[in-house]
Amino acid sequence: MRHLWQAGFAALCLSTACAPIAHAAAPAYSLAQSIPLGGAAHWDYLHYHAATGQLFIAHGKAVSVVDMASGKVQGNVTGLDDTHGIAFDPATGDGYTDSSGTRTLSEFDPATLKVMKTLPSLEDTDGMVFDAASHDIFVAAGDSQAVLALDPATDQETKIDLPGKPEYLVADGQGRLYVALNDKNQIAVVDTEAKKLVTSDALPGCAAPTGMAMDTATMRVFASCQNGKLAVVNAKTGAMVALLNIGKGSDSAAFDAKRHLVFSANSTGTLSVIREIDADHYQALAPVKTQIGARTMALDEANGDVFLVTATPQGKGKVKHPGFAPRYNFEPGTLRLLVYKPAS
Repeated sequence: MRHLWQAGFAALCLSTACAPIAHAAAPAYSLAQSIPLGGAAHWDYLHYHAATGQLFIAHGKAVSVVDMASGKVQGNVTGLDDTHGIAFDPATGDGYTDSSGTRTLSEFDPATLKVMKTLPSLEDTDGMVFDAASHDIFVAAGDSQAVLALDPATDQETKIDLPGKPEYLVADGQGRLYVALNDKNQIAVVDTEAKKLVTSDALPGCAAPTGMAMDTATMRVFASCQNGKLAVVNAKTGAMVALLNIGKGSDSAAFDAKRHLVFSANSTGTLSVIREIDADHYQALAPVKTQIGARTMALDEANGDVFLVTATPQGKGKVKHPGFAPRYNFEPGTLRLLVYKPAS
């Protein structure tokens, strides 16, 4: 397959007077595998578990699991109801996911894919992340306007109220959690050890932040927004240092610390890629053409592989919000994993 990148790119920053940085060679990505997943055409977040080489995909009433070394589907974590987020406890190796339909969390064994324990949760659970500072798992709960903190060692749960509806979240490993408030166009900051809200910061120009990623070395948070913007925020001050163009319909973001690249998966059929020059300077690379609906993603930082999931659209999409991407229905049985590999 031909490469989907162009060598040139333009520098982007907040100021229209910002001078472009000299062109550099852009990495080339191409579609290497398309792996059928089947089943219902319902999906949400992906999680690549480097410890086992497994990719976990929230898939409606199950979590589908693919062994990425072989490219084969291993099976499913079943008994779920409308699952969205996936996270792992490094101390035990156990996985966690949610069932929004029953307001529960499930602990599962990644080797056997069996659910070992079910715990209560909140309404409208979504993204999920492990925090290395508190050793807790944090779960976004949109309609609850809260984040749920779960201590995997004791099963103790703490509800942390927020000033808006959280969608996704990222931890810095130093005691702070950054949460996209989708309805408020803000990032909420939570103290993960005190289990309380610290502050919330506005994201001017960003409508409906959804995807979240972070460079913990530079302390920059990346929020991908439904209106085709990516906000770069100084985690220490809450100030926005850049507002970059991406594709519309982003539902997840990722940061490749090894290659200094920021990604946004967009439902309009593109993968936006931004090169991090330094903490406050970024360059937009030519977008990778993907497939309609591929809005969530995961990343293997070891080799740079990017994982996306989508299905075959039914008819034309409908625009529900002006300035946002169209929403599609998808054909059952057509769900597939797309693996994009860098040239080097």
